[in-house]
Amino acid sequence: MNPNRRLAGLAARAAVACAASLALGLMSMQAATAASTLTSTPTSTPTLQLDAMASATIANDEMVVVLAVDRDGLQLAPINEAVVSQLNAAIAEARRVDGVRARLGSLSTYPNVTREGKPNGWRVRGELVLESRNLQQLSQLTGRLSEKMQLASVAFRLSSERRRAEEDRLLTEAAKSFQNKAAQAATAFGFKSYQIRELSLRPGGNFQPRPVYMGRSAEAMPMAASAPPPVPTDGGESEVVVSVSGTVDLMP
Repeated sequence: MNPNRRLAGLAARAAVACAASLALGLMSMQAATAASTLTSTPTSTPTLQLDAMASATIANDEMVVVLAVDRDGLQLAPINEAVVSQLNAAIAEARRVDGVRARLGSLSTYPNVTREGKPNGWRVRGELVLESRNLQQLSQLTGRLSEKMQLASVAFRLSSERRRAEEDRLLTEAAKSFQNKAAQAATAFGFKSYQIRELSLRPGGNFQPRPVYMGRSAEAMPMAASAPPPVPTDGGESEVVVSVSGTVDLMP
């Protein structure tokens, strides 16, 4: 064999072997790097969404009364003045009663029409709103004022002070319930503890006034021809609710 050809073949085989060795080395380095990356990445902990709630039914402690005045006439100015004057007098009398808040409600003007659809003067209606936590005092005041005014409605609700106090108490209960659920869930899934990630609070319940009396219209119950209706004082109950939602991390 030609010596030159033999030397070229040996050189080629050496180059192939060197390239293969280099490729294996690079693959080993990449595998080592990948293995290092995997082990250095921290394992993420499971998360859990939880909800807890506390509620209570509380006796309503505030009374809301609406009294109304209706006047009809051919001239708008005189009847409007008469309605406003009577409302102002009633507000002044109500404010002399300790613990009663009085304010002007709505004041509305409507055109009167005959059955044939022809204009027939005006009607003015004004309302007085009374609010108090002293139910007996307000009931007696309402009885006196309803001798000259129409009792439009009576409703009961929780006062803002009582509602806030109850929400503060229920928040403690809801928080304990949330913590108990989180601890029980961690134990049930084989974890030692938990860590709170997010929390949100939602107060709720029925805070709308509870109506117990709705007055009839002036046409159906003429004020001069009827005795003042009895004023109810049984305010019923309202529900107060506090909800806690959040996310916890389960810790090994």
